[in-house]
Amino acid sequence: MTLLALITGVNAVGNGLYATISALYFTSVLGHSLSLVSAVLFAAMLAAMAADLAGGRLADTKGPRQVFQAGLIVSLAGMTAMLAAGEVVVFVLAGLLAGVGQGLCMSSNVALIRRAAGADAVMARATLRTFLTAGLALGGLAGAGVLAVGAPWAYLFAVAVNLVTFLWCALLTGGLDVPGSPANGGRRPAGLFHVYRDRRFMTFAVVSAFISVHNHVLPFAVPLWLAVTHPRLTWLAGIAMVVNTVLGVLLQIYANGRVNSGRGAVLSFLAGGVTIGASYLVFAWMARASLAVAVVLVLAFVVVYSLGEILLSAGAMDLQFRVVPGESQGQYSAAFGTLHGLASAAAPAVLGLVVASGGSLGWLVLAAATGLLAAAVLVVGRKFEFQPV
Repeated sequence: MTLLALITGVNAVGNGLYATISALYFTSVLGHSLSLVSAVLFAAMLAAMAADLAGGRLADTKGPRQVFQAGLIVSLAGMTAMLAAGEVVVFVLAGLLAGVGQGLCMSSNVALIRRAAGADAVMARATLRTFLTAGLALGGLAGAGVLAVGAPWAYLFAVAVNLVTFLWCALLTGGLDVPGSPANGGRRPAGLFHVYRDRRFMTFAVVSAFISVHNHVLPFAVPLWLAVTHPRLTWLAGIAMVVNTVLGVLLQIYANGRVNSGRGAVLSFLAGGVTIGASYLVFAWMARASLAVAVVLVLAFVVVYSLGEILLSAGAMDLQFRVVPGESQGQYSAAFGTLHGLASAAAPAVLGLVVASGGSLGWLVLAAATGLLAAAVLVVGRKFEFQPV
């Protein structure tokens, strides 16, 4: 797993760097209009979802390592094109290639971990998530440096660095030792759409997807809410991101280690969802708080929210293995990822509505909805036939 951890970390640094600078690179350096950039990003998201579904099936039938490596190579081609994407056609092609590469990597990642780690898949994924979080943070920090420089050459250098990380990871992936069949005996994967008829799994996936709106609270809703209620405290949004990252790196592996059964995973998911919902109540209070109290409330929020996120992730990561047949991990992971992708696309609109309300009602409704959704996993959990992990 050491090699897979290195691949995860290197890839995360490149992705964090690119995510930080991409919007301004597209508009300021390449000179494309905001409407074109938005259209290309939307098309890339659709391409990623399609590749995710197809890649999940291929990961189960052909092998996750091959699909993951193919995703890295396609991403490499996309970044190569992005270096010279001043023309609209090249920019569209680069965006679509990047989307397809992302989708192939997403669908094969969980299946790759399950086959490579075997009985230690849950803890291996927790460890890799820690490397992912740290890598994204380092990449984001480097991206902030690029934004500070602001020169076109700095943006081009950042894209080239991301390109090199894809190349390096593709070469490293070739050295991964991955069993040819899952640990549970290598039964033939079910048909392409079998996963969507698995009502137990789909219920869990839908519940998890709805709750995943929380992933946009820190980077999107917190800065906006501070700007609306306490404009002098918008800098606290950056502090909140740092605290969240540090707590995730320090505690995620420990939290996953405490989950050692299907029931434990369900309870961890429940506790995490309820805790995240409770953290939203801070914003309902903050709307009328003084400046000093608001500072304390934001810091309290990020600690409570981060602990909830860690518990929720521990339960969700475990359940994604325990409720899925090993021979179909790729397809199930692709379906799970697709639902979360749709939720992610809708999240800014949902949270924007909460912030635009300007009062406590929106946060109270969001808190109640999150808690009720988390409780639904108890009903679903009773019907699961947990797989050994």
